[in-house]
Amino acid sequence: MKRLSSLMVFLLSIVTLFMYSCGKETAKQEPKQETKTTTANDTVQPKKEISAAGKEVSLSAAEQKKLNIFFSNFSEAYLEPFTEGNIQDEELIKFGVLHNFKNNYKLFENSGNELKIKSDAISKSIEKYFGKTFSAHKSTKDYKFKGGYYYIPNADGEAYTFSQVASVSDAGGDKFTALINVYTASSGWTGDEHASPKTWGEDGEDYDGKPELTEKFKATFSKTTGSNGETVYKLIDYIKQ
Repeated sequence: MKRLSSLMVFLLSIVTLFMYSCGKETAKQEPKQETKTTTANDTVQPKKEISAAGKEVSLSAAEQKKLNIFFSNFSEAYLEPFTEGNIQDEELIKFGVLHNFKNNYKLFENSGNELKIKSDAISKSIEKYFGKTFSAHKSTKDYKFKGGYYYIPNADGEAYTFSQVASVSDAGGDKFTALINVYTASSGWTGDEHASPKTWGEDGEDYDGKPELTEKFKATFSKTTGSNGETVYKLIDYIKQ
Protein backbone atom coordinates (compact mmCIF):
# COMPACT_ATOMS: atom_id res chain seq x y z
CA MET A 1 0.00 0.00 0.00
CA LYS A 2 2.85 2.32 0.84
CA ARG A 3 4.52 1.37 -2.42
CA LEU A 4 1.34 2.24 -4.32
CA SER A 5 1.03 5.62 -2.61
CA SER A 6 4.66 6.41 -3.40
CA LEU A 7 4.10 5.47 -7.02
CA MET A 8 1.03 7.73 -7.24
CA VAL A 9 2.95 10.70 -5.81
CA PHE A 10 5.78 10.07 -8.25
CA LEU A 11 3.40 9.99 -11.26
CA LEU A 12 1.58 13.16 -10.12
CA SER A 13 4.92 14.94 -9.83
CA ILE A 14 5.85 13.99 -13.40
CA VAL A 15 2.48 15.19 -14.74
CA THR A 16 2.74 18.50 -12.85
CA LEU A 17 6.29 19.05 -14.08
CA PHE A 18 5.22 18.30 -17.69
CA MET A 19 2.30 20.79 -17.55
CA TYR A 20 4.52 23.49 -16.04
CA SER A 21 7.07 23.01 -18.82
CA CYS A 22 4.43 23.32 -21.54
CA GLY A 23 3.00 26.50 -20.05
CA LYS A 24 6.45 28.04 -19.76
CA GLU A 25 7.26 27.20 -23.38
CA THR A 26 3.98 28.82 -24.57
CA ALA A 27 4.79 31.98 -22.64
CA LYS A 28 8.19 32.16 -24.30
CA GLN A 29 6.68 31.89 -27.79
CA GLU A 30 4.05 34.67 -27.45
CA PRO A 31 6.42 37.66 -27.63
CA LYS A 32 7.98 36.21 -30.78
CA GLN A 33 4.55 36.06 -32.45
CA GLU A 34 3.78 39.70 -31.50
CA THR A 35 7.12 40.91 -32.80
CA LYS A 36 6.66 39.06 -36.06
CA THR A 37 3.15 40.51 -36.54
CA THR A 38 4.38 44.06 -35.93
CA THR A 39 7.17 43.62 -38.44
CA ALA A 40 4.71 42.34 -41.02
CA ASN A 41 2.45 45.37 -40.50
CA ASP A 42 5.37 47.75 -40.88
CA THR A 43 6.39 46.10 -44.10
CA VAL A 44 3.03 46.51 -45.84
CA GLN A 45 2.58 50.22 -44.99
CA PRO A 46 2.06 52.18 -48.25
CA LYS A 47 4.76 54.65 -49.28
CA LYS A 48 3.91 58.34 -49.02
CA GLU A 49 3.65 60.20 -52.30
CA ILE A 50 6.13 63.01 -52.84
CA SER A 51 4.29 66.35 -53.11
CA ALA A 52 5.19 68.94 -55.74
CA ALA A 53 4.83 71.70 -53.16
CA GLY A 54 8.08 73.52 -52.56
CA LYS A 55 9.61 72.60 -55.92
CA GLU A 56 11.18 75.56 -57.70
CA VAL A 57 9.41 76.60 -60.88
CA SER A 58 11.32 77.41 -64.05
CA LEU A 59 10.03 80.69 -65.53
CA SER A 60 10.11 81.72 -69.15
CA ALA A 61 11.39 85.21 -69.94
CA ALA A 62 7.81 86.31 -70.65
CA GLU A 63 6.43 85.02 -67.35
CA GLN A 64 9.40 86.46 -65.45
CA LYS A 65 8.53 89.86 -66.89
CA LYS A 66 4.83 89.47 -66.03
CA LEU A 67 5.65 88.62 -62.43
CA ASN A 68 8.12 91.49 -62.16
CA ILE A 69 5.36 93.85 -63.26
CA PHE A 70 2.80 92.22 -60.96
CA PHE A 71 4.98 92.65 -57.88
CA SER A 72 6.16 96.12 -58.91
CA ASN A 73 2.55 97.23 -58.48
CA PHE A 74 2.95 96.61 -54.75
CA SER A 75 6.46 97.95 -54.24
CA GLU A 76 5.76 101.20 -56.08
CA ALA A 77 2.67 101.70 -53.87
CA TYR A 78 4.80 101.03 -50.76
CA LEU A 79 2.55 98.18 -49.64
CA GLU A 80 3.19 97.21 -46.03
CA PRO A 81 3.81 93.53 -45.14
CA PHE A 82 0.78 91.43 -44.20
CA THR A 83 -0.14 87.82 -43.53
CA GLU A 84 -2.97 85.97 -45.25
CA GLY A 85 -6.38 87.43 -44.35
CA ASN A 86 -4.92 90.23 -42.22
CA ILE A 87 -4.44 93.21 -44.52
CA GLN A 88 -6.10 96.37 -43.19
CA ASP A 89 -8.71 98.39 -45.12
CA GLU A 90 -6.51 101.51 -44.85
CA GLU A 91 -3.67 99.64 -46.56
CA LEU A 92 -5.93 98.47 -49.37
CA ILE A 93 -7.18 102.03 -49.90
CA LYS A 94 -3.61 103.36 -49.99
CA PHE A 95 -2.67 100.74 -52.54
CA GLY A 96 -5.69 101.54 -54.72
CA VAL A 97 -5.00 105.27 -54.73
CA LEU A 98 -1.24 105.05 -55.37
CA HIS A 99 -1.55 102.27 -57.93
CA ASN A 100 -3.94 104.34 -60.01
CA PHE A 101 -1.89 107.50 -59.57
CA LYS A 102 1.15 105.75 -61.05
CA ASN A 103 -0.59 103.63 -63.67
CA ASN A 104 -3.98 105.19 -64.46
CA TYR A 105 -3.38 108.91 -64.05
CA LYS A 106 -6.13 109.69 -66.57
CA LEU A 107 -8.71 108.56 -63.99
CA PHE A 108 -7.87 111.53 -61.74
CA GLU A 109 -9.67 114.86 -61.98
CA ASN A 110 -8.34 118.26 -60.99
CA SER A 111 -9.84 119.79 -57.86
CA GLY A 112 -8.01 122.99 -56.98
CA ASN A 113 -4.62 122.10 -55.54
CA GLU A 114 -5.64 118.46 -55.29
CA LEU A 115 -6.52 115.54 -57.49
CA LYS A 116 -9.54 113.32 -56.96
CA ILE A 117 -10.46 109.82 -58.08
CA LYS A 118 -13.73 107.91 -57.83
CA SER A 119 -13.95 105.18 -55.19
CA ASP A 120 -15.13 102.71 -57.87
CA ALA A 121 -11.63 102.80 -59.41
CA ILE A 122 -10.12 101.97 -56.02
CA SER A 123 -12.50 99.03 -55.56
CA LYS A 124 -11.62 97.65 -59.01
CA SER A 125 -7.88 97.75 -58.27
CA ILE A 126 -8.35 95.98 -54.95
CA GLU A 127 -10.45 93.30 -56.63
CA LYS A 128 -7.91 92.88 -59.44
CA TYR A 129 -4.80 92.46 -57.30
CA PHE A 130 -6.15 90.97 -54.05
CA GLY A 131 -9.32 89.18 -55.14
CA LYS A 132 -11.39 91.12 -52.58
CA THR A 133 -14.75 92.81 -53.09
CA PHE A 134 -14.26 96.15 -51.35
CA SER A 135 -16.85 98.72 -50.26
CA ALA A 136 -15.51 100.03 -46.91
CA HIS A 137 -14.50 103.41 -48.31
CA LYS A 138 -13.48 106.05 -45.77
CA SER A 139 -10.92 108.76 -45.06
CA THR A 140 -7.51 107.56 -43.92
CA LYS A 141 -4.46 109.25 -42.44
CA ASP A 142 -3.19 109.76 -46.00
CA TYR A 143 -6.29 110.51 -48.07
CA LYS A 144 -9.57 112.35 -47.58
CA PHE A 145 -12.74 110.62 -48.75
CA LYS A 146 -15.74 112.79 -49.62
CA GLY A 147 -18.72 112.44 -51.95
CA GLY A 148 -17.51 109.18 -53.46
CA TYR A 149 -14.03 110.55 -54.23
CA TYR A 150 -10.56 110.23 -52.73
CA TYR A 151 -8.46 113.40 -52.68
CA ILE A 152 -4.67 113.50 -52.88
CA PRO A 153 -2.07 116.28 -53.20
CA ASN A 154 -1.03 117.08 -56.76
CA ALA A 155 2.67 116.19 -56.55
CA ASP A 156 5.31 114.26 -58.47
CA GLY A 157 9.05 113.63 -58.58
CA GLU A 158 9.13 110.56 -56.33
CA ALA A 159 11.86 107.94 -56.55
CA TYR A 160 11.39 105.08 -58.99
CA THR A 161 10.66 101.80 -57.16
CA PHE A 162 10.17 98.40 -58.79
CA SER A 163 10.51 94.66 -58.11
CA GLN A 164 12.27 91.69 -59.62
CA VAL A 165 11.31 88.11 -58.83
CA ALA A 166 14.35 86.13 -57.70
CA SER A 167 12.64 82.72 -57.62
CA VAL A 168 9.23 81.03 -57.60
CA SER A 169 8.30 77.71 -55.98
CA ASP A 170 5.16 75.60 -56.12
CA ALA A 171 3.07 75.90 -52.94
CA GLY A 172 0.40 73.39 -54.04
CA GLY A 173 -2.83 73.81 -55.99
CA ASP A 174 -2.90 77.20 -57.72
CA LYS A 175 -0.62 78.82 -55.11
CA PHE A 176 3.01 79.78 -55.50
CA THR A 177 5.68 81.39 -53.34
CA ALA A 178 7.95 84.10 -54.71
CA LEU A 179 11.13 85.65 -53.38
CA ILE A 180 11.22 89.29 -54.43
CA ASN A 181 13.94 91.93 -54.57
CA VAL A 182 12.78 95.56 -54.39
CA TYR A 183 14.95 98.23 -56.02
CA THR A 184 14.83 102.01 -55.82
CA ALA A 185 16.36 104.36 -58.39
CA SER A 186 16.29 108.10 -58.98
CA SER A 187 13.12 109.43 -60.63
CA GLY A 188 15.06 110.16 -63.81
CA TRP A 189 16.58 106.70 -64.27
CA THR A 190 15.81 105.31 -67.72
CA GLY A 191 17.39 101.85 -67.61
CA ASP A 192 15.73 98.47 -68.06
CA GLU A 193 14.07 97.33 -64.82
CA HIS A 194 13.89 93.77 -66.15
CA ALA A 195 17.60 93.49 -66.90
CA SER A 196 20.18 91.88 -64.65
CA PRO A 197 21.27 94.29 -61.89
CA LYS A 198 24.86 93.61 -62.98
CA THR A 199 24.21 95.50 -66.21
CA TRP A 200 22.83 98.66 -64.62
CA GLY A 201 25.20 101.59 -64.94
CA GLU A 202 26.72 100.29 -68.18
CA ASP A 203 26.44 101.81 -71.65
CA GLY A 204 26.56 105.39 -70.42
CA GLU A 205 23.71 105.09 -67.89
CA ASP A 206 23.73 107.39 -64.90
CA TYR A 207 25.74 105.24 -62.51
CA ASP A 208 24.92 107.36 -59.45
CA GLY A 209 21.19 107.13 -60.10
CA LYS A 210 21.09 103.41 -60.81
CA PRO A 211 18.77 101.19 -58.74
CA GLU A 212 19.83 99.94 -55.34
CA LEU A 213 18.43 96.91 -53.50
CA THR A 214 16.29 98.37 -50.70
CA GLU A 215 14.02 95.52 -49.50
CA LYS A 216 13.32 91.82 -49.85
CA PHE A 217 9.94 90.08 -49.57
CA LYS A 218 8.54 86.58 -49.59
CA ALA A 219 5.03 86.46 -51.04
CA THR A 220 2.34 83.88 -51.71
CA PHE A 221 0.21 84.41 -54.80
CA SER A 222 -2.34 82.49 -56.81
CA LYS A 223 -2.21 81.88 -60.54
CA THR A 224 -5.42 81.14 -62.43
CA THR A 225 -6.80 81.54 -65.93
CA GLY A 226 -9.26 84.33 -66.65
CA SER A 227 -12.43 84.17 -68.74
CA ASN A 228 -10.52 85.21 -71.87
CA GLY A 229 -7.68 82.73 -71.34
CA GLU A 230 -5.35 85.29 -69.75
CA THR A 231 -3.16 84.57 -66.74
CA VAL A 232 -4.51 86.11 -63.53
CA TYR A 233 -2.37 86.68 -60.42
CA LYS A 234 -3.69 87.55 -56.94
CA LEU A 235 -1.58 88.45 -53.90
CA ILE A 236 -2.27 86.34 -50.78
CA ASP A 237 0.45 87.44 -48.36
CA TYR A 238 3.50 89.70 -48.39
CA ILE A 239 6.21 89.09 -45.79
CA LYS A 240 9.30 91.22 -45.35
CA GLN A 241 12.58 89.28 -45.18
